[in-house]
Amino acid sequence: MQIHVARNSAQLGIFAPEEITAGLQSGRFLASDLAWREGMPSWTPLGDWSEFRGVGVPPPSPGATMAVAPAASTIPWEQGKSLGSFFATIQVAIMNPSSLATGRYAFGDWVVFCYFSVLISLPFQLISILFYGNKNAQLGELLSRSGIPTLAQAGQQLLNSPQPPLVATLVGAILGLAIAPFVYALFAVIHWVGQRLFKFQVSVERTTAAALLATSVIAVLMAPIQLLGFSFVAQMTFSALLFIPVLAIYFRIFGAATRVSPLVQFGISCFVWFVLCCCCCVAPASLIGMSAAKAFAH
Repeated sequence: MQIHVARNSAQLGIFAPEEITAGLQSGRFLASDLAWREGMPSWTPLGDWSEFRGVGVPPPSPGATMAVAPAASTIPWEQGKSLGSFFATIQVAIMNPSSLATGRYAFGDWVVFCYFSVLISLPFQLISILFYGNKNAQLGELLSRSGIPTLAQAGQQLLNSPQPPLVATLVGAILGLAIAPFVYALFAVIHWVGQRLFKFQVSVERTTAAALLATSVIAVLMAPIQLLGFSFVAQMTFSALLFIPVLAIYFRIFGAATRVSPLVQFGISCFVWFVLCCCCCVAPASLIGMSAAKAFAH
């Protein structure tokens, strides 16, 4: 099975085990070089691999020094900030996510990247608001025609509720997009806590930057769905059909950028959201139920 090798955040390539053995013996590879292959949860130094342990040139004497210049990132966005590098990074993230392991992932760089995706998503959002009206009204009409009394009543309540002014809706949408990168970063910090619980040593900066990258890619891919706003059913149906492919793209990008298996990152995310749901929903509901039971008992 082919093995990915990286040094100082720069990917050296993909090699067969025999090539790595020969490279360790010749000095081409170092025991400290990070390596990963399909099925591994995270990148691991070559010196810790059982098949390569003890293979390689002897380490330098304590007095010797070796200057190794950090290799440049191969991610277009980290090589230069422009609209072209933005779309080139989107393409790389979708087509070749393994190359994302070379990134530096400075938080500020990827906040700017996320704002690029916000600016691209904004016109689609505005078109939906200006031409297709209020989503609550569309949902209310759909529910009122459902034939189920409870849903029909909820639909009528939505139809009868006062509609917010168009200006307020537009301002709300713009403000929501303006703070979006920091909301994404907040949830990434929570995910980082989950990573630490499972002993994955990924820095909080790299985790949040990787989440901003992955979320930005998804935002750009999903933005055109706003054009289906003329039909609430069509929009929700199309979104549901894309849910699993989009989820796979997100965790492939996020896993590659954090150098942790996408499946592992998905599992951590499920765990984190399960805990959050228990803390935010089940626990308060249980407390309210216990309080009500005590009140009735007295």
